[in-house]
Amino acid sequence: MGGGHVTRPGFGLGQPDPGHPMTEFYTLLLEGLTGAERFALPGLYARFDPPGWPIEAEEAPDWCSLSPAPKEGFAPILPAGQLRVQYAELRCTAAGTPAALVLTEEGRRTTCAVRLLPPFLWPSEEAVPPWPDTTSALTLTLGPDAPGLADAAPQVLVRRLIEGGAGKAWVSHPLLDRWLAAQAARWKRLWR
Repeated sequence: MGGGHVTRPGFGLGQPDPGHPMTEFYTLLLEGLTGAERFALPGLYARFDPPGWPIEAEEAPDWCSLSPAPKEGFAPILPAGQLRVQYAELRCTAAGTPAALVLTEEGRRTTCAVRLLPPFLWPSEEAVPPWPDTTSALTLTLGPDAPGLADAAPQVLVRRLIEGGAGKAWVSHPLLDRWLAAQAARWKRLWR
């Protein structure tokens, strides 16, 4: 009965590539989340602007605009809030490209994927990794000062990313899915 030593507990999951430009930011945020109890979530507001013809329910997202802040003509789906973080992990592709941080909510076991977006675009032939299978997903766009802060004051950057709402926007959420399904059904009924 030999015990073994597990050197890579990822069990086949990709490990972060230290040479990838976003790995540093994901690692900083992951380390900051180990000491944080909460992660600020943006609000979710949506506007359904369907075409002049009937559409199917699965087409509804194509005719929806999202906003993290209230806007005229946008329906409130979810107010800004806090996610009590029980656990956070970094998911990567097999090549080591960071895909997203996955946050598990304390007490509810729901998961939220957080994808960091760079403060600027750089030429890349690399495909965008698929989203992890989670309950909801949001993007967090790094500000133009993020690279400098990562070097000079990483704790300030981490606190801003965790506690602030700037640059955060929902990509998917169960409440949005339900709202869109209801809007699509209403639109379809109008065309009968």
